[in-house]
Amino acid sequence: MRKSVLKILILTLTLLPRTTSTSAVARCGNCGRTPVPYPLSTTPNCGDQSYKIRCTGGTLWFDAMNRSSYMITLINPLTQRIVIQPASLAKDACVASDMRTQGIQLDDNLPFNITSSNTILLLNCSDAMLNLQSPINCSSNCVCHSYIKDNAPACMRSSLCCMFRTGGSQTSYVVRVDGGGCAAYQSFVNLDSKWAPAKKWPEPGLELEWELPQEPVCKVPVDCKDLLHSNCLADPETWGQKRCFCKAGFKWDPINGLCQSAKCRNGKNCKPKKKQMSLIAGVVGAVGGVSLAVMTGILVYKKNQHTKKEAQKNLIKGREEMLSFNNNGKFARIFTGKELLRASNNFSKENLIGCGGFGEVYKGVLDDKTITAIKRAKPGNTKGTDQVLNEVRILCQVNHRCLVRLLGCCVELEQPLLIYEYIINGTLFDHLHCHFTGKWDPLPWHRRLTIAHQTAEGLTYLHSAAVPPIYHRDVKSSNILLDEKLNAKVSDFGLSRLVESTETNDSHIFTSAQGTLGYLDPEYYHNFQLTDKSDVYSFGVVLLELLTSEKAIDFNRAEENVNLVVYMKKIMNEEKLMDVVDAVLMERATKLDLETMKAMGSLAAACLDERRQNRPSMKEVADEIEYIISINTGDVSESKQAQL
Repeated sequence: MRKSVLKILILTLTLLPRTTSTSAVARCGNCGRTPVPYPLSTTPNCGDQSYKIRCTGGTLWFDAMNRSSYMITLINPLTQRIVIQPASLAKDACVASDMRTQGIQLDDNLPFNITSSNTILLLNCSDAMLNLQSPINCSSNCVCHSYIKDNAPACMRSSLCCMFRTGGSQTSYVVRVDGGGCAAYQSFVNLDSKWAPAKKWPEPGLELEWELPQEPVCKVPVDCKDLLHSNCLADPETWGQKRCFCKAGFKWDPINGLCQSAKCRNGKNCKPKKKQMSLIAGVVGAVGGVSLAVMTGILVYKKNQHTKKEAQKNLIKGREEMLSFNNNGKFARIFTGKELLRASNNFSKENLIGCGGFGEVYKGVLDDKTITAIKRAKPGNTKGTDQVLNEVRILCQVNHRCLVRLLGCCVELEQPLLIYEYIINGTLFDHLHCHFTGKWDPLPWHRRLTIAHQTAEGLTYLHSAAVPPIYHRDVKSSNILLDEKLNAKVSDFGLSRLVESTETNDSHIFTSAQGTLGYLDPEYYHNFQLTDKSDVYSFGVVLLELLTSEKAIDFNRAEENVNLVVYMKKIMNEEKLMDVVDAVLMERATKLDLETMKAMGSLAAACLDERRQNRPSMKEVADEIEYIISINTGDVSESKQAQL
């Protein structure tokens, strides 16, 4: 019933706008009995060509990377979401049928991404998965075992399976399977968090979402004939391109693909013409028995429209609240959308310098030739938008030489933007793990000590000097930027949370798990408490990277050593730390260097203590590194050196 109502609703919404004075762009015809809403496109002459799906034999298919395809089982044009059917298991084997393409991989150049509504079960996993920490759950009480028992007997030969939720720190484009991790998977949309093994498993599915489309591209005026009240004009955002822009008095409606009267707002001044009413009466009279379903669909549509308007109203209010916070009496500059579109060349791929769970970062050159880094939340990603707005609030309050400086923000465009000072020399991750490319020289030991101290100072400021205290929540080497003099600046506060925003006491925050695998405090996911000691743990992982030039998670290491913390704890228990220190450092190391490397290893171990109460504070860590630096430079007496 639900699917039939949805199909009737799509058909009704497809027909009615064409009877008004505002015609829509060409929509695609049905695929079999399934309507294809705008902007989805099944042929070159309908829909938006950036939103291609395939109609074969009356069935809709979504084409992913590496020539893999997945059947579309549901389309919701109101929320811009589709559900695809995941790959099945190979016959009599616990291996995904899309194993050759390493699972589902979307093209990140297209306007589709995986939503955060999916629960993924990973099956037939190797022991390497045991070295990964939450949010991946590979425990013996994971519900994946129940799924295998009920639905995948071929997987019972493998004792290890896992579960995780898409979104947050997970990639938005990939559900990966391979021989080094897990060989099969299954996905469920909106799986009830209280789901119990006694219940029947729902139908498998993976939910994707699409970005709202821009006005149609055109070359000559006749290309805009299907979009009434529009003209083919030059696109001010993209040089040499034209679009069908709505005339004065009309605005672009990206959901229905039409130029809607600007007077039609919030359901007011949207009186249908007699011709439209006649058609509605005709349709209702003709279908008779399905009129109730049509009316139900219309009511659902109106309810969704009201919900979207309320959400938009709350979002605007939230943006205004974020902008109301200042730093030492000085407000961050508010940039215009046009200014930033010019600065980033319409967010061209050539200017893309980084991306993460929140969205993308672009290099931009302002009109006064100032080079900036522009952070944009991923289109359609509400979670990313919230993260960016939270970052505005936080960064407007902090001011420290070891923190990336916020220049301003922009809330004119569909996604909020943050504008930072541009840090020219990349990330610490790049310098430690990508120096073999020849772009950077390996960092010498004294510079690594300085970077560690500067990072610790920045985090100490957040924990101890900011009012209220700020916890970073995603400390890692790729969030430590290096300037032209290789000085460190801590960046990316998109996952930060303020202590005052909780309903708990002043010492910790109860929250959902976020961060990056390999850097996460294991205690965080046992009791869902976040403290400053969680940042200390993550910083301990960075210290290990500085010592070894090894990645926090690396599947090129032996299975039991994939997780750097697990690997290094075993090494240090065997007192073999110096055997795994970066060979580049060992080649030039002096006696003092070797002693301070051992001291740094001991400090890292203290930061990585499994019990939070045993870890040092960030200030204590910064003071200890400062002391180690003084040893390395010979600024302390021999009696004090003996304390190491």
